[in-house]
Amino acid sequence: MRESLELAQAEQSIVRITRGAFEAHGELGYVEALGEDLLLLALISDDIWLNGFALVRIADISELEAPHEHADFVEEALRIREESPPSASAISLEDIGSAIRTAGRLFPLVVIHREEVEPETCRIGRVQKVTKNSLTLLEIGPDAEWEEEPSSLPLEEITRVEFGGGYEEALALVGGQGPDVPHLKSVT
Repeated sequence: MRESLELAQAEQSIVRITRGAFEAHGELGYVEALGEDLLLLALISDDIWLNGFALVRIADISELEAPHEHADFVEEALRIREESPPSASAISLEDIGSAIRTAGRLFPLVVIHREEVEPETCRIGRVQKVTKNSLTLLEIGPDAEWEEEPSSLPLEEITRVEFGGGYEEALALVGGQGPDVPHLKSVT
């Protein structure tokens, strides 16, 4: 699996990854970066637009289609739309905590999935603090209303992180900066 992901990254191939334990249809995108345990995928939406990033555990990937069977079509559509693979090279892939910490510094909102404990739910918010074992997140709801108090989530439960996508951007545009709660305290 790792060799195929490394080749796809080197060739800038469009891939489809499937995490069979959590999803059936998979995700389309470019392999932006690989850590020892983490993959950063530049997402391509079903409408063939670039749509932010997803960070997943490599061990959760059950299938990899590299290159994607319709890669030529997707690449041509992106070229015509003048969309090129974005860069998130500043995201640290050392571990999930450092990945969330750096994403929280670069993007106003992150989407946190804990698919093993909350399979139908995600948490969206502004990163407040990352410690060795937990994430403190000031959440924003689907109505772009901010919670008054941050939530604390165990890092070991996080299975997927998204950022830089259109939905998160829309929430940030409507919801603004949120309550006056300090932004991103890095604690290791």
